[in-house]
Amino acid sequence: MIGTSRSWQGEASALTVAAVLLLAAEPAFAQAAPTQAPTAAPAAAEAPAGDEIVVSGIRQSLANALNVKRESAQVLDAISAEDIGKFPDKNVGEALQRVTGVQITRSGGEGSGVSIRGADPALNRVEVNGQTQLSTGAGTATRQVEFRDIPAEFVSRLEVVKSATADMTEGGLGGTVRIITRRPFDNGGKPFLAGSGQVVYTDLAKRWDPKFALIGSKTFADNTIGVLLSGTYEKRSLWYDQTRTTGWRQVERNQPATAPNCLVGRNQNACVDLDSSGFGDFYPDIPRYVINRELTERYAFNGIVEWRPTDTFKLYAEGTYTRGKQTLNSQFLQLSTVQAAANGGIDTGATQLGDDQTASTVTFVDRTTVRNAAGQVVTPGSLAVTYRNILGTIDRTNINSQLGSEWEITDRLKLTGRAGYARARAYNNEIDTVAAAQGLSSITVDYSGSEHAPNITLPIDPTTTQGITQFQVYRRPRYNTQVEKNFQLDGEYKPESWLTSIRFGVQKRDVDVKSRYYDTTVTYNGYVASTPGFGNITRSNYSTGSSVAQVIGTGTNAAILNQIQGILAGNYDLGDHDFFNTGNLGFNGYSRWLNLGMKVANAADVPDPFTNPVPSDTWTVTEKNLAAYVSASFKFEIGGVDLSGVAGGRVINTKTESRGFTVTAANATTGAAASITPFSSKGEYTEFLPSLNLKAELIPNKLLARGTATEVIARPSPSDLAPRFTLDTVGLTGSRGNPNLQPYRAKQYDIGLEWYISKVNFLSATFFRKDISSFVDRTTQPEVIDGQTYTISLPVNGSSKVQINGVELGSQFAFDFLPSVLKNTGITANYTYSKDKGYNQKDYFTGDSLSFPGLSRHSVNFSTYYEDSKLSLRVSYNWRSKYLIAALDRGNNPAVGAAFGQWDGSASYNINDHFSIFLEGVNLFHAQRTENANSIYRQNIIETYGRRIYGGIRAKL
Repeated sequence: MIGTSRSWQGEASALTVAAVLLLAAEPAFAQAAPTQAPTAAPAAAEAPAGDEIVVSGIRQSLANALNVKRESAQVLDAISAEDIGKFPDKNVGEALQRVTGVQITRSGGEGSGVSIRGADPALNRVEVNGQTQLSTGAGTATRQVEFRDIPAEFVSRLEVVKSATADMTEGGLGGTVRIITRRPFDNGGKPFLAGSGQVVYTDLAKRWDPKFALIGSKTFADNTIGVLLSGTYEKRSLWYDQTRTTGWRQVERNQPATAPNCLVGRNQNACVDLDSSGFGDFYPDIPRYVINRELTERYAFNGIVEWRPTDTFKLYAEGTYTRGKQTLNSQFLQLSTVQAAANGGIDTGATQLGDDQTASTVTFVDRTTVRNAAGQVVTPGSLAVTYRNILGTIDRTNINSQLGSEWEITDRLKLTGRAGYARARAYNNEIDTVAAAQGLSSITVDYSGSEHAPNITLPIDPTTTQGITQFQVYRRPRYNTQVEKNFQLDGEYKPESWLTSIRFGVQKRDVDVKSRYYDTTVTYNGYVASTPGFGNITRSNYSTGSSVAQVIGTGTNAAILNQIQGILAGNYDLGDHDFFNTGNLGFNGYSRWLNLGMKVANAADVPDPFTNPVPSDTWTVTEKNLAAYVSASFKFEIGGVDLSGVAGGRVINTKTESRGFTVTAANATTGAAASITPFSSKGEYTEFLPSLNLKAELIPNKLLARGTATEVIARPSPSDLAPRFTLDTVGLTGSRGNPNLQPYRAKQYDIGLEWYISKVNFLSATFFRKDISSFVDRTTQPEVIDGQTYTISLPVNGSSKVQINGVELGSQFAFDFLPSVLKNTGITANYTYSKDKGYNQKDYFTGDSLSFPGLSRHSVNFSTYYEDSKLSLRVSYNWRSKYLIAALDRGNNPAVGAAFGQWDGSASYNINDHFSIFLEGVNLFHAQRTENANSIYRQNIIETYGRRIYGGIRAKL
């Protein structure tokens, strides 16, 4: 290829060498390598994608999408956005739910986690222009990406890659999500400026929130330098209400309980059994109401500079910064019930048994409160109502940057080099306030309503501080930080033969994960069981490694109770809205209760938590990955059928090191003191990942067949690799992580047919199989430590294997053959069926087989649209069938996500070539999300988040 620069051609090799040296230097703003082959990096923005759901210019764009689908080598689906803000959904996670084989999880109604073909969200890989998108999880450190903070306005295309090639960075067990942003030369180098402004109304919060986006690009120096800058800002009042029953348990018939008992020995004769069926009844554990308020601000910035001095050389630098800051206030009204029931606290005369051996109405009574001769409480019992608020902030930041070059040395040889740096940080400044009214006479909970939700009846008024005997404030800040530095060199040679391309490359990728956790809890006890008539104030202390209640104040119970009332008085309120006002619980219960917000927390004297680190939850995990690959693309004819594809292999060596502390509890028998000692351990493994992707033109330009066979891996969660080592020298037990964990492994296969009926209309069917092994399970094993044999609980790679089989059906039709306005309509639809084999977990009580966690057997997406030169209308529906959350949840019941469907819609009107207005709705019909304990009569969660309405204006110049 001939260069266009006057004097550049003779200097090309020198500048390329300089660029490679610059990459190797790992500068501060871009210190590591790409995690994706050139096809998914910036060049990928110009590469063909598959199976596109097109957003703007629908007819012509659908025709273009079918053409690139036909040319794609891999099994992948894509979503494209031609104009800013015109994505089908409001964030990247929600957009991905429209793709076959993809199912999402929601947080407060927003799409947050993405499951691909049944794989857990943490086992999929996510990239931005080929660079790893790291996790900003605020709890236990995982690899699950938070999609809500990634603005759709930055995105040129989303790709869900379901069949791997050797040049792809490993880590996607279910698949890889590629987020490809806009680039300066996308518009042929023409200046471009676009923006949008909108407001969103959430009917549960009854608030209006703003969102703004601006993006612009321009070229300089005779169109050899391109610059793109973009930014977004939004504020969201994310309110969602829940009824929760923490679990469902069988409870003891006899007191005191003797082994084998109901709870431990599964002796059904020892369980409360109202109908004498021989099987214990299920009773609710901690029924509660929750009003969740997450006031979120999100900022995002994206910048790209490209230098194209010739047609054969390109140098670029780019970076993306996102930040999401949430101010939290989750307001709980919760009960302590089963704890009381285990002490004989069920009033069997006032309790009714419903379907599925589950209590439909239960009255819990207090039989453990100790009173003196005057009838005064000496020690309150366990039957209580608790007012709890989870407060504080969660601050998530993500930096994603890279520097790279591409050089076409000849028409046949191309070299690329990239260095990348990514950093994700989550700071969870959790503050909890808890007030308990203990020693209540009775509590009744009725689940007999149409939604089987807990209808709570209390003997006290929950809008007052009546009966409160204990008050606590928790301050539990946690820092999770993940950093990746990577470097990659790739080459491509195009021979003149049936081999159309040979690719090769090496990649070095280092990942560092750190977690720091602190905990200071102050408890005001109105009653101290060991000293009747007295109270105290205690503080948690981790100086010996484990939490010890350190007494920091004493007094009579009356004095401590007065202190509690003094903290609460004038500082609590009753919240800002009536509970569950956008949903249906089947009854009218409590709408308000005590809201112990930040004014209450600030009124209590809580010491600095950063002086009290938790050693067992303070750790670092490092991974050093070195990979090399080679692949070959080919095309030839067999029996009159054109056959093309790509085959290759990738070798990866991974070395891990985990550093933290071993926490050994004190031994009262031997007098040995508690201790905290540093701990480190290393692990290593090497994997070979072959891949084959085939495509055959059975009928030219009409019928196409695909077949793939690939091997993939996904690495374990950092929290499973972390030490987190604790020892009990009395019971000779302990628990720890395992840095020697091997990755999850999968062999996967696809066979598909695609029928191109016309330039716009098509049908497709893809059958897939995924054989997954090396699951991470938890087990116990003996370990000799300092001459003593301990029973240690730890994660290990299990021997079980699971096979997932499924079919993905896709279609799109434009009804341009219909008369009048109907010719402007069309539909897109897809259906996914998945079934697992080999998952050996069963319902603990019934023995029934359970499905693979996170896998819905059925999922459906449907959209219908109308579009002419002025008006565009769209209605979409997304539905998934029930799925397993956990095989062994609270009370040994499974936790199951119920089937869920949601309607969304949008309308826009083009005022002229530069301005348009739009109105969009999410969850139009107030769908409620539910979870249960494998029975509709044992509901764990019923959630309403209401409807969101967006309205605004778009402009482009």
